[in-house]
Amino acid sequence: MTKVPGLIDKARQKAEELGMRELVEPLLKRVEDDLQDRRKRLHENLAKDLAAACGLKNLNLRVIRREEPVEVRIPPFGVTIDRSKGLATLHFARKPLVECAANADDIVSAHQEAERSFGGKFNGQEFFTTCRKAWSAACGAGEAGTGDRVEIFDFLPYLALQMQGKAFRVEPTSGNFRGYSRAQFAFDVMQLRNQSGFTQDGWRFNLGVATGTTASKKDRSIFFEDENGNGEFKLTVFFVREEGSR
Repeated sequence: MTKVPGLIDKARQKAEELGMRELVEPLLKRVEDDLQDRRKRLHENLAKDLAAACGLKNLNLRVIRREEPVEVRIPPFGVTIDRSKGLATLHFARKPLVECAANADDIVSAHQEAERSFGGKFNGQEFFTTCRKAWSAACGAGEAGTGDRVEIFDFLPYLALQMQGKAFRVEPTSGNFRGYSRAQFAFDVMQLRNQSGFTQDGWRFNLGVATGTTASKKDRSIFFEDENGNGEFKLTVFFVREEGSR
């Protein structure tokens, strides 16, 4: 639906150049009418079709915004739907993940794809330890002082390095590097909270809130949310010793 109008305009222009406008115009008009019908059906049926498709997969569906662009929540992801363009975008931590056609089957398929990509095998204790190592490295070297705050902007590169597999450690080239996005970090923090919590081995994992102008600077902060989209922007990472721990 996004490409056809431009193609119709090009076809009209070419037909005009070739002196064939009257011959091809009825066909182009039928294509335009069909496109308009598709848009109308999309507006009328998408909500009903999406609810039915989610029901078949035992997925929850909640409407966040009915105005264009429509926004719904299919936990743990949000979905923004631009019906005029016929496109839907899945997002988490307010970061786009997957784009697909704005129809029920494609949206549900994209949701399942995102779940496989983001919600694969996860070990909360291992992730906690990895984050603490990355925080320690970002603070300087060795065991960092308790309570030291590191901006997420500075912390994430160290965490990404800690996430690398054996291939990168043996041969640290770009081809062996496995990317680790801001959205994935926010998703893993959500999984950590749900699986094992923010306290382990006498340490507590903390995220400092972004306030004022820092919350608006998206390169510095990340919106950490739960499955239902509730959350806030965070700016820093820090670990502190729990009282009574050595």
